[in-house]
Amino acid sequence: MPDSAAADGLLAVHNGLRTALAGRPEIHVAWGPELAEDTSPAAAALRAVEASWEWSALGFASRSFWDLHVGILPVESGFSVGLHWTRALDHEVRPWAPIAVPGGTLRFAAVAGEYQLLTADSTGVATHSIRSAVDVALAVATRVLSKITDDAHPAEVFAPTDCTTREKTCG
Repeated sequence: MPDSAAADGLLAVHNGLRTALAGRPEIHVAWGPELAEDTSPAAAALRAVEASWEWSALGFASRSFWDLHVGILPVESGFSVGLHWTRALDHEVRPWAPIAVPGGTLRFAAVAGEYQLLTADSTGVATHSIRSAVDVALAVATRVLSKITDDAHPAEVFAPTDCTTREKTCG
């Protein structure tokens, strides 16, 4: 994060998502800084390319977090929000991704090794305020849930590790 105000804003987004999703086990909130030492191959790959861990994300109980999630990333004057998925799921997710993120801007983030369909406005990728980032991320996650089913894909991982909230300690 470039400055403490931006870091505080991202934490406010993260906490807003946690509050909004309390009691909803089908969606969980992940905090990037807590996952920096995750032992999964996906996390190791991110560490290898020195990717930023300054993000928050929403994962789904029925899918591997690293393969499919709603990402919230800091940008110059706010936050970007989008649906992120790996190449392994591209054939499945790409057909319905525009329903989850209507009018979004698709890009491939080589550092993360994932597709990102980012919310967009008339100027390109949308920049969201704290409140807007929370609301939009929840709306995208709700639309994703309508497209994925527990029966078709058994849960590989509920969360990247056991530490998906700031109160828990990774270790």
